[in-house]
Amino acid sequence: MLILLGLLSVVTGVLIGASGVGGVLLIPLLAYFGGLSIHGSMGTALFSFFFTGVIATITYQRYGSIDWKITLPVCGGSLLTSYLGAQVNAYTDAMILYVILGAIIVLSSYFALRPLKGTNVADRLGPRGRFNTLLAVGLGVGFLCGLTGIGGGLVSIPVMLILGFHPLASIGTSQVLQSIVAISGSISNIANGFVDFGLVWWVTLLELLGVGIGVRIAHKVPVQTLKTCVSTLCLIFGVYMIIKAFML
Repeated sequence: MLILLGLLSVVTGVLIGASGVGGVLLIPLLAYFGGLSIHGSMGTALFSFFFTGVIATITYQRYGSIDWKITLPVCGGSLLTSYLGAQVNAYTDAMILYVILGAIIVLSSYFALRPLKGTNVADRLGPRGRFNTLLAVGLGVGFLCGLTGIGGGLVSIPVMLILGFHPLASIGTSQVLQSIVAISGSISNIANGFVDFGLVWWVTLLELLGVGIGVRIAHKVPVQTLKTCVSTLCLIFGVYMIIKAFML
């Protein structure tokens, strides 16, 4: 089981590096192959995203694919709320967490596959309005990350695309976002005993291997092709999570 979990962690890392949204798959993998509870799976996955986020951020920065004027407000907002989300997680029933996580995955994957037409808000707003909009995105995404253990890109990327931000810049922001929500949310998760330190280092090391591969893929393969493949896979897992919730 651990060997298979390791191989799938590499694949998860590739998806994180390539698209910014694949990390959510680590949660059901930890639950099924790692034998962790849903709270432990979410907490352990979120903790690992700090390291994958750092590596992905450094690599994306080398490619010049991070727009810090966009990224900083999103990350600032998420830093404020991901701890709160993790605290709520500790008092939420496992079935509810499965349903919430599954619903987020399904909705985000659906909109990635059938995206709403961009509103070009990003082009019409002045500097202050643009900042406030990005801050609001960060506040909402941060809470959901802390609550469910997702890395953030699953929600932030579709929202930013709808607002009219460039796809690669949105993915670049999501890579930095991983580390920020992991720091804030993990403070709560560690205090509540939801991070399995016996498993997280093994998973993280292999994720990092995959991230390095995924980042290179992201800059060679069309973004829409990547999004379609990863979103389809996430959609399947999202439906699985919702079904599993009602089997508890």
